[in-house]
Amino acid sequence: MTGCSSDRQSSPDAIQNATDSTISGAYGDIIERSLLSLGNTTRIRAAMDRAQNGNATIGFIGGSITEGMTAGGSDCYAACTYRYFQEHFAGNNQVQYVNAGLSGTSSVLGLLRAQKELFQYAPDVIFIEFAVNDAQDEQHRIAYESLVKSCLNQPQQPAVVLVFTMLKDGYSCQEQMAKIGEAYQLPMISVGDALNPEFQSGRMQWSEYSEDSSHPNKFGHQLVASMISNYLEKAAAQPPAEESLPQTPVYGDGYMGATLVDLSGVTSLGSFEPRSFSQLFDRGYAAKADGTAQPLSFTVTGKKLFLVYTAQNSADWGIAGVYVNDRLVSTVSANSKNGWGGPAVVLAYESDTPQEMHVQLSMLQEQESKQFQLLDVGIQ
Repeated sequence: MTGCSSDRQSSPDAIQNATDSTISGAYGDIIERSLLSLGNTTRIRAAMDRAQNGNATIGFIGGSITEGMTAGGSDCYAACTYRYFQEHFAGNNQVQYVNAGLSGTSSVLGLLRAQKELFQYAPDVIFIEFAVNDAQDEQHRIAYESLVKSCLNQPQQPAVVLVFTMLKDGYSCQEQMAKIGEAYQLPMISVGDALNPEFQSGRMQWSEYSEDSSHPNKFGHQLVASMISNYLEKAAAQPPAEESLPQTPVYGDGYMGATLVDLSGVTSLGSFEPRSFSQLFDRGYAAKADGTAQPLSFTVTGKKLFLVYTAQNSADWGIAGVYVNDRLVSTVSANSKNGWGGPAVVLAYESDTPQEMHVQLSMLQEQESKQFQLLDVGIQ
């Protein structure tokens, strides 16, 4: 590896050996630094016991890093971690694997997706990775804590592990997320704590870990998986301890229960047409961009209304108005400087108590010939 001291292993392929219980040698200091907190081990020990008895599911939710961009689905850190867990804690039993990573998504959309893509499989271990996708604002703090608490509150009482990745420029939401992890006594694994000393000293270059500004390459994914297997190995050696969850949230848990809803019962298409955008967002709606602005109309019940839409960095994409019970409550711009064609989510409306919401979505004046795609709707 270029940029490394002479006692380092010379090839990224050598890190394969770091995914088993003999993590040591050239990467040992990096691996050890990654474990920000071991957390309470009661739940992970219970999950390991269930795996030995032949009934365990390991799940992941996050953005493109979890999905496996660059490395691929079979070589991403999630798949490597699953294989390690299978080999070391399940004996001859088969562990089920669920990867709910989705490129470009934050914990807000992660929370909305969780019921359909993760919770329905009743995972015994859940890894959460949104540190580079979330913003450092109140909405994302509340969404992340709501997701963490929703995971912990699942009937099977899964172990929840927080994974903090980082961007090349150092951006990460680790600080705000770690406060939640500390309060809930959760294990926390930090890529930044592990690698930043290497980058700062010159012992390692960013290009060895990632070929762009965010996504680990195959070697980087194996390295992250090694950090997680180090945690699992240490947790397995610790006795269970009494769990004590906080009585009050750190930032807020006001989004708990938020989920995507079936929009097949639209009452009026207006100037929109049904469109399938992906396997996940297979019942969306696209503006016809034909100069008309008749509203798409539907009715949902809840306190909060989330809209999932396509964000593009292009002036060809327009602004839609959101009307609830005949009142303009917000606007949504599909033209975003950070847009790349992936899903974005906005809290379009909220009230103090649940109510029936007659929702209309229509392009604003002078936006009628621009594109807009509604991928899905969430309520809480």
